[in-house]
Amino acid sequence: MKFGKLVSLLFFITLIYFLQYGYFRVSAWLTDQQSMPLSSLILTGNIKHIAVNDVRKILIAQQNRLNFFTLEIAEIQQEIENLPWVYSASIRKRWPDTLKIHIVEQSIVAIWNDKTLLNRFGEIITVSPDTTDDKLATLYGEDQFAGDILTDYMKINRLLKVNKFKIASLTSDKRHSSDVTLDNGIALRLGQEQQLDRIQRFLSVYPLLEKEYDITTIDYIDLRYDTGFAIGWKNKLK
Repeated sequence: MKFGKLVSLLFFITLIYFLQYGYFRVSAWLTDQQSMPLSSLILTGNIKHIAVNDVRKILIAQQNRLNFFTLEIAEIQQEIENLPWVYSASIRKRWPDTLKIHIVEQSIVAIWNDKTLLNRFGEIITVSPDTTDDKLATLYGEDQFAGDILTDYMKINRLLKVNKFKIASLTSDKRHSSDVTLDNGIALRLGQEQQLDRIQRFLSVYPLLEKEYDITTIDYIDLRYDTGFAIGWKNKLK
């Protein structure tokens, strides 16, 4: 009886040993880059400004962990999203050796202070305006007010665009007093208050100005009056 118990104990110990040995062998195989290497990259999304090599560099930095099971997806996603032109990135592994990365680029709506760009959320994107071929309006102001200035621009631009005008630039100071320059060269001085009402006033009188004057001689139209406006003329001697 005692011999039978001893055999059972030895069998149990041997079984545990082989199970443990098998576990470590399989674990080592699964985490060995040479056993389950990721060898294929699929990059998707409407990508215009992001170089594939930038993504590859991030993956190469993870070369010791480029294994299907050990890849640090969250870390790679964070590093990709740190690229200036990337708004978001999603990563999926596809058995047995493929990494699929979908990238959403920043949606740029304006140039900011001639140096950087603004996305549609009013966030400053630290890339040069020279990196985009889009014809964008330039907004000027302090960085802390970028979101507010973009909101003002979107409202004013929506009203002007319906009437076939296009904003070339908008400048706003600390008091949110705004000046708009149209692509035809005319500057609109709007001030702080009732900016949309003042734009509407400009739109109502512009057809009359076209009939009476040479529009190209107008430097600015000052709309910062309760009623009416003032016109500044270009110096023809310049």
